[in-house]
Amino acid sequence: MSDTLSYRGMDAAEIERQYNFRAMVPEHVGVIERWRTDSDRTRRRPGALLDIPTGPHPRQRIDLFPTERGAADGKAPLLVFIHGGYWRGLSKEVFSFLADPFTARGASVALVGYGLCPEVSFDTLIDHVRGGVAWLAANGAAHGVDLGRIVLSGHSAGGHLTALLASEPDNGLAGGLCLSGIYDLEAMLPFSVNEALKLDRDQARRLSPLNRVPNGAAPPLTLALGGDESPDMHRQQADYAAAWAKRGHAVRALAEAGTNHFTVVDRLADPSSALFAEALALLGLAPHNSDN
Repeated sequence: MSDTLSYRGMDAAEIERQYNFRAMVPEHVGVIERWRTDSDRTRRRPGALLDIPTGPHPRQRIDLFPTERGAADGKAPLLVFIHGGYWRGLSKEVFSFLADPFTARGASVALVGYGLCPEVSFDTLIDHVRGGVAWLAANGAAHGVDLGRIVLSGHSAGGHLTALLASEPDNGLAGGLCLSGIYDLEAMLPFSVNEALKLDRDQARRLSPLNRVPNGAAPPLTLALGGDESPDMHRQQADYAAAWAKRGHAVRALAEAGTNHFTVVDRLADPSSALFAEALALLGLAPHNSDN
């Protein structure tokens, strides 16, 4: 077998068992439809700024949901969310529902769109996300954003992208929150999803957050995943947390009991969850007593 068809002793069939999340969670269809329904309601609310262009590609767009509770100085922290979908599916519109609990507690929320593989290359996709975050840093102040309190977050593919951008020098982030991230892309090489991603081994190594942990200053990270996710997803998170800590960077790793690769996202929108409290802490906001 070619070395591109195995990963840490796992052949392609085992990689499918470890990383094919939709097959692992058949009820994901209903979960995603619920997200869409809730997000449609969020997107209709007054004050939402939708589809702000950040580049020429039709998916290079940002949605911005300003906080409902203005700070005394007129500036609010910003939670930026990057959607998942294995870099080839879903969209920012599916995850708008995440904005509601944060805007109610004094944070603004932005969702970043980007072109998908294989229409765009993996490197171009990363550039789209990087450009969206840069737009927020350059223009956020005009929308009431405290530029010193921008926290980047994302789920699955978005967790990978969050970790990657948090590793870049002078990123200006106050923190990062990665949900169910893929931190070693070499796991994708034997996986069927790579038909769309078109990664080779050199790219996978170059674009893996596990290989890009900064030596210098870095923002604090919170890593989280569903307690019911596959063993290799738990191993990925543990390895990345250890690599981040080894360089002296602040990192917390959580496993949300009773959740899978999809329902862990719901915990981020649940004011009573540990994950929501972690996000508030990164944003510099105190939880309400009623949240606990």
